[in-house]
Amino acid sequence: MKANIFVLHSLNGDTLHMWGMDVKEVFERKGFNVFMPEFPIRAESRYEKFKKIMEVYINNGELNTNSIVIAHSIGNAYFIRFSKELNFVPKAYVAVAPGAVYEYPSTRNDYTVEVKKQAYVKKDCLDFVKNRLTNKYCLYSDEDNKNSEKFTRFIEDTQSEGMYLKYYNHFDGYHRIYRIPELIDLINSLIYEKN
Repeated sequence: MKANIFVLHSLNGDTLHMWGMDVKEVFERKGFNVFMPEFPIRAESRYEKFKKIMEVYINNGELNTNSIVIAHSIGNAYFIRFSKELNFVPKAYVAVAPGAVYEYPSTRNDYTVEVKKQAYVKKDCLDFVKNRLTNKYCLYSDEDNKNSEKFTRFIEDTQSEGMYLKYYNHFDGYHRIYRIPELIDLINSLIYEKN
């Protein structure tokens, strides 16, 4: 079965209109299916809604053991929990600026507080990723809140290969990240070199 690619967007959904679109265009030109599910965003974002949408792809066979899953920000917390609950192991998992995985002090008092609170993952979910998933990568930039500790922790807890990329901030629309050439190269290597 041929590999396919899933791009799971962030809390604001801007991933779909920024670098996610580049991934879709590059790999569809090469004949690969690229899925970019749309989940509820901002205050409407909830794990149960994410799970319901993702189960459709599991049930129809499009999300399978040959899928390369790329999750951005809060999409990582949701995907990690989903993988554990459904015992799902993809061909590869690429975490881009994993957010809402851990609880960190914040001065915010808007909807993100409640959204993040329901997203945090437990140790058993991180252990599932560490012990069951292979071909795991974490793309991060220490310009993201000037706090690389959360990414170092994620890399250690999941035993992912860390890929530090300078000047990408949170890989988001606010910072106008339309392309991530290093991600394109990584996907190519996963498709063509790790069969």
